Amino acid sequence: MLHSRIRKKLALGETVLCAKASFPDPDIVELMGTFGFDGVWICLEHRRVDPAVVNHMIRASRLGGMDAIIRIKPSNHSDLLWLLEAGARGVMLPKVVSIDEVREVVAMMKFPPAGRRGYDGIQAESHFGRMPPAEYLKQANDENFLLVQIEEPDVVPDIDAIAALPGVDVLFVGPGDLTLTMGKLGQVNDPDVLAILQQVVDSCKKHGKVAGIPCAVDQVPKYHAMGFRFFNVISDYRGLVQSLTKVQADLGAAGFPLQNRLG
Repeated sequence: MLHSRIRKKLALGETVLCAKASFPDPDIVELMGTFGFDGVWICLEHRRVDPAVVNHMIRASRLGGMDAIIRIKPSNHSDLLWLLEAGARGVMLPKVVSIDEVREVVAMMKFPPAGRRGYDGIQAESHFGRMPPAEYLKQANDENFLLVQIEEPDVVPDIDAIAALPGVDVLFVGPGDLTLTMGKLGQVNDPDVLAILQQVVDSCKKHGKVAGIPCAVDQVPKYHAMGFRFFNVISDYRGLVQSLTKVQADLGAAGFPLQNRLG
């Protein structure tokens, strides 16, 4: 089994830096890995990607030296099984509203006695059946990790209890949906929003877990000083749009304007 880069850094108290793959392209995932990111966030919440392509993206993350983190809202154990068996190391659970949902996902991810995950020892995660079963079961439980997203007001009273749960590794704030559901879209510096962020940090420190957040690179020092240690700092979408916007502006300044086509 390939060891989790992120799990190692979490255990050492080091900062984790990740990128997000918005487009279902394994080449982009592998390219991100060459820049040294610890993990790549692959979203299956807002996209419906062909499972074969997802498998290739997970494989590309492994080839690029990164952990694959899959954001998914599982309805049953089979939603997670094939992703973990394909070699995904992390699961990101969005739109959490209660601690019971988190307990259920932990049970889906962990082999007994820590959970109820089913066994099939012939996939990529177990070196295609070439790991001794006992070693595979232990390493899978030790290496896989769970990020619980804090983005719903309903979950705020459970933040401390979720941070205390075995099997939960990161409380990952989703500022977009959090501010949206609070009726304060984009107001990340609102006192009520900042209070929730501080609650996440405090609960993680109390229970030995890690606080995470997506943000621009120039915001990392601020959130790091606040106590966050897990960051998603770029996506392929944002990198592409920012580069194209700069090219458009540079061409305009040189007398060769491009006209936006948004209609």
